[in-house]
Parts: sequence; structure tokens; C-alpha cells
Amino acid sequence: MRAAWVAPERQVVARIACPPGVPSAVRPITATLCTVSADGVSDQILLGRVAPGVVEVRAVVAAPDAVPIAVHGNGLLAGRLPRGTVLVALDALVPGGESVGRLIRPGVNDISLVAGRREGRMGASHGMAAGFGAGDTVAGIGLAELEAGYPARLPSWLPDGLALTTVRVEPDVAYPFAPPSIAVDWTRAGSRSRVLLRQCPGPLAVPELPDARGTEVDIAGVRGVLRARGIAFLVWERADRAFGVQVSGTADPAADAVRIAASIAAPPAGMP
Repeated sequence: MRAAWVAPERQVVARIACPPGVPSAVRPITATLCTVSADGVSDQILLGRVAPGVVEVRAVVAAPDAVPIAVHGNGLLAGRLPRGTVLVALDALVPGGESVGRLIRPGVNDISLVAGRREGRMGASHGMAAGFGAGDTVAGIGLAELEAGYPARLPSWLPDGLALTTVRVEPDVAYPFAPPSIAVDWTRAGSRSRVLLRQCPGPLAVPELPDARGTEVDIAGVRGVLRARGIAFLVWERADRAFGVQVSGTADPAADAVRIAASIAAPPAGMP
């Protein structure tokens, strides 16, 4: 989304473009808090998108009353917050006022435009190919599937000599009611070789996009983004599942990451 502030004489005095966001049933809001102080403009607005069925967003603030934020056509979220308001969270509301999901403040992007200078902070992202995060180590894949509420999809190919080491269930830091990730790693005894695979129901609210450091690769017909700097990091999505794999200490981490990803089969039709 993009926003512009236009003076009465039709002169555009400020513009802001928001980072991309993809809402879904499990992550029903993506949002950016935009603050502008320039050329006579002093404003603070929320821009974003919501999943189908969401009719209003409630901004939970550090004050007695929440602030309603309107949902417009095509799921566009746009509304004003009084300057100085401390945002705590955003609740997605369906008809009848029931909340079907919450985005907490660390997951909201920040963009400010002050005297022509643009600054910003991306909200907490998925970190799909990062190391282990907050969560719990569990005793095996079966228990992880039970706690996460969905079956894990695992690779049919791994570099020789790797053995399953750790299985974790990790919550989404920005969407506390979304299903958690399942993170698994394999290591080779006596070496630095390691593969870490993380997966969660998708699509990701923060899509992984190619840039100067990340190249697009084909993963059995879907796009992945590969970043390789000694350690290889690969993120891709298939159907309603997102994956991230990290490979280190092998002869060719980048090639191994792509081969591991391609070996994770798509589920049969109708299966999660």
C-alpha cells in the first residue's frame, strides 16, 4: 500500500510506501504504522491488509478505549491513530465482533517521514531459515506434530552421515494465536555439518523476496529465495506451508539446500 498527503492546492506534500504483506486465515492482519511530520503535516495512520471475512480491526492501545480501524474494499486496512497513541496490538474482527486473530506490536512495521527523511523498522518477521528461536524442545517428531496441530513434512534426502538431533515447537512471535513452527535439525557427529529445517502453515505474512543478497531458485516448480554466505539459507512456500532450511558445514551448502528442499514432497490433494 501507498499513501499520499495532498494539500488543498493539490500539491503532494508527503508520500509513504509500505512493505509487502500477505494476510491469511492464520495471520489475518498485516500492518504498517506510518508517522509523518513534514511540510505542515502531522499525522499517524495505520495501513495494511486483512484476510477475507475480516470486517474491522480493533487497535488495542495503552488507554482505556480501543480505536476502531476501518476495513475498505479488497481488504485494505486504513485508519488514523491520534499522535502519541501507544499501540499494543491489532485484533481482526468478523461480523458480530468476534476476534479471529491478533497481531501484536512487534509484528507491526514502522515507517516515519520527518522533514523529508524516511526511516523505518520492519516488524518481527518469520525468520524461517534462522537458527532456533523461542519455544520448547520436544521428544520427537510425533510429539511436535501433536503440539503444533499439523503433520510435519520432512525431506527424503539429506547429506550422508546426518542424524536427527533436536525437534522444537516454536510460536510465531508476531501472531500469538497462529499455529507454531516445527523446527528440526540434523547433525553429523564430530563435524560442523548441520541442516536445520523450519516449517509453519502459510502463506508467510512477510514474503521472502529476491534482492541484492538473495537469488531466486526453482524448488520443484515453486519459487524459493536462496542466500548463501558460507552458510546457505533457503525459504520457499508450497500450497499452505512455508519452509526454511539452513545448511552449513557440507561440501556445497547452497546446492544441498536446494536438493533438500526439492525432496520435501507436496502433500496429496486434500491433505494438510
